[in-house]
Amino acid sequence: MKFISSMRAERSIAQFLGESDVDAPAARKAAESLRKLGGNAVPNVIDALATADKNQSMVLIETLGSQLNDTTFRQFAAGLGHSDQRCVSGVASALSVGTTYNANKLIELLGDEGISKPALIEIMRSKKSRLNMGQLLSRSYDLEPREKAALFKIIDSAATDATVPQLLARTQGKDYAVRVHIINILARFSRPDVVHALVEQLGDPHKSIRQAAIGALARMDGHFDINIERICQLLLDPDMDVQNKTVDLLIKLHHPETMQHLVAVLKDESEYARRSAVEVLNEIAEPSTIKHLLTAIEDEDWWVRSRASDALAAIGGPKVMNAVLELIGDENENVRRSAIEILNQTKDERAVKHLMQAVNDDDWWVSERAADALGEIGDRQAVPALIPMLQGDVRSIPAAVRALGNIGGDKIATQVLPMLKHKEKAVRIEAVSALAKLADQTMATQIKQQLQPLMSGADDTIAKLAADAMVRIDNRFSTTAVQADEIANRFAEPAHTLLIEEAQVDEIAQTALLSGTHLDITTLKAGDVIEGRYKYIDKIGKGAFGTVVLVEDTIVDERLILKFLNANVSSDEEMLQRFVHELRYSRKITHKNVIRIYDFVSLGGLYAISMEYFPSHTLGAEIARQKPMPTDKTIGWTKDIATGMAVAHQVGIVHRDLKPANILIDDDGLLKIVDFGVAAAASSGDTQLTKTGYVIGSPKYMAPEQILGKKVDVRADIYSLGVLAYEMLTGTPPYTKGDHMSVMYQHVQGKAPLCEELNPDIPPVLAAIVKKAMEVDKLKRYSSMDDMRQALIDVA
Repeated sequence: MKFISSMRAERSIAQFLGESDVDAPAARKAAESLRKLGGNAVPNVIDALATADKNQSMVLIETLGSQLNDTTFRQFAAGLGHSDQRCVSGVASALSVGTTYNANKLIELLGDEGISKPALIEIMRSKKSRLNMGQLLSRSYDLEPREKAALFKIIDSAATDATVPQLLARTQGKDYAVRVHIINILARFSRPDVVHALVEQLGDPHKSIRQAAIGALARMDGHFDINIERICQLLLDPDMDVQNKTVDLLIKLHHPETMQHLVAVLKDESEYARRSAVEVLNEIAEPSTIKHLLTAIEDEDWWVRSRASDALAAIGGPKVMNAVLELIGDENENVRRSAIEILNQTKDERAVKHLMQAVNDDDWWVSERAADALGEIGDRQAVPALIPMLQGDVRSIPAAVRALGNIGGDKIATQVLPMLKHKEKAVRIEAVSALAKLADQTMATQIKQQLQPLMSGADDTIAKLAADAMVRIDNRFSTTAVQADEIANRFAEPAHTLLIEEAQVDEIAQTALLSGTHLDITTLKAGDVIEGRYKYIDKIGKGAFGTVVLVEDTIVDERLILKFLNANVSSDEEMLQRFVHELRYSRKITHKNVIRIYDFVSLGGLYAISMEYFPSHTLGAEIARQKPMPTDKTIGWTKDIATGMAVAHQVGIVHRDLKPANILIDDDGLLKIVDFGVAAAASSGDTQLTKTGYVIGSPKYMAPEQILGKKVDVRADIYSLGVLAYEMLTGTPPYTKGDHMSVMYQHVQGKAPLCEELNPDIPPVLAAIVKKAMEVDKLKRYSSMDDMRQALIDVA
């Protein structure tokens, strides 16, 4: 019987396809004959779709729909495995539209290797309201990761408040991937039972579960009650991603009891935990919360207090610093001391006026540390506040003398000279050291006359210091003119900071030009000591702007990086002005995702930027290893870059040269952005081609407005970050064809293939983020790195 039905079906199909017009009487008659044949004709109709035109296909699909029921379902299922894609599409259309079969039969097909999974998933998506949630969840355990992810997208779109209990019942299973998917779906339901279940997941030994749970809580809308102490404890989690997501959640919750539970974290031995706590404080800090913290730790051991203060000083943002500034005048002596100690480490210029008031504090220790802080900042407006200290509490005088010596300036030496005869040895010691720095052409002789008797005095310590001071002064002022020139050439401005007032830069640049002999870094060998301080270890690299070397600072026994500027860069006075201006702000950036810039110094007649040493490899090496990079890793690192750049933008710094080579990553996955300040050679209003002939920025990653020489703002960095994300997700930058000028022109045109076209596995929401970041019109991009970071958090 089946054979006969098949013969009839083939004959009817031949008649149907032989007619060019589907409305012709013969075509309509053939189609009706196919319908009357029932389920036996289904395989033949499916095969016919391979050669049918568009109008014929529509009629054949309608014919299939009329035969669709639970009995014929297996024949339709077989059609989803057809060798011709047109046949598969036709069957999928019929199954998507049809309502005369049990949609849950589709779930049974998920494990069938012979059918088209994309087509099946699309059908199931259209039938999501008719699918049994319990059956979907049960089937998910047997699927491969890719199919599992696709299924959970359907479950996510089908989940309602009524199905939440079924989801909650499976949060304790053994399949970690299923649990992660379920947790991510539960984030949509801000209700007590869901919050309770997610908090329970925070103690799971598997980090992916903890990451998913804390991320889900952070994405929940609305206000909900939560055990804030339990959340704060996650800042101590060994996994960095959990810590970062906990920071985001605590900031979002802004719970009134957060501060009291951060105290334990700030006292913890883990630097990363302490830094995470400070990141929370950077968003929620107020004078009262910081005071609570400083009061809570005042009875702890000194190293506990020190750890907490160090963390606040190292990465405390504007809110933390503003709160600390207010606490300088607090009635609690211990709070004032802690506040001063924090400011002493930050060297924040906003603190100058507050510190000038603090030098008059009744507590000599506060007065002393305030003077030290002013000396470290080096702002000359502090001098009038420091001079009276020379007649004040004897315990604070050494700090005042030390600060005056560091700040320098006209007539300071005359104020310090009488301190050489002070009865306190500590004061005399600081006075000798300060005068060695303060001596200028007019005061050198008088200072030497005062130091001479001390060299033969009874106190060996002071005698040695006086002798050393005499040598230092002689080297500068007491030689013949020829000898002075030779010394100037040989030791020009040793390790002298150039982060000074910009009006002085011209004078320093002229001094550099007159200095004939320069340090030749190409001849350095391991063990050589630069300016008696920096022991050369190795050459790290060389670029358009300079040479990068690894050294050890012998004074503090710490490794750091020195980036020596090329001569044709450092001889450009205008460019030097820009470096000084921007680096003064760049070194204020203290965040775990940014390489710390310490100083801009002159060494052996060369200019160098000193910065944090971070053993690592570049993002470029990561991309080369994994093309394309996993989505979760891309999101995590893009978010880290956005976080670090947001901090930089807050202090007014635009990087202008974000690229894989400027993104460093260590073996633990910690990411840091490097080379802030190098782009200072280009001012915001200039074109990006400087007088030295260097293009500021890298053609593959430059924003269109940067290429066109228009005004550059934070959105240029957002564009570059979009390009980086594009490259991580696809394995290639958006524009690579041709020379540099051709690549730059392509950025201006903005016709790159969509990243999801190169990598179909990219989630649509993530692809949309990349597209928005890379808009040619900067007004259409994210307005800030924080906005882009939040979008990434929502996707993760």
